[in-house]
Amino acid sequence: MGLFFEKVKRTKSSKPLMAIRIILAIAMIALFIIGFRDNLNGTYLGYVFLIVGLLNVMNGVESHYYREEKKVYRTDYFLGILFLFIAIIELV
Repeated sequence: MGLFFEKVKRTKSSKPLMAIRIILAIAMIALFIIGFRDNLNGTYLGYVFLIVGLLNVMNGVESHYYREEKKVYRTDYFLGILFLFIAIIELV
């Protein structure tokens, strides 16, 4: 049970990265709304996957920069590449 409540020392992100994350989150919400109003158009979903992939890669770069464990930034990179691959398939 202690594994789930393990304390992780995470450094705070810089202000420009936080601003980029907020802008991308707002863009994702807007794309979901536009896609929903446009009869669930798959193109907008592809763009959402693209943004999610970019956010995961950005988290991986930040984790790598702060020298966290390998499994942390490898997972972020893997998820980012996976979402980018899904976005490419969805947009083609």
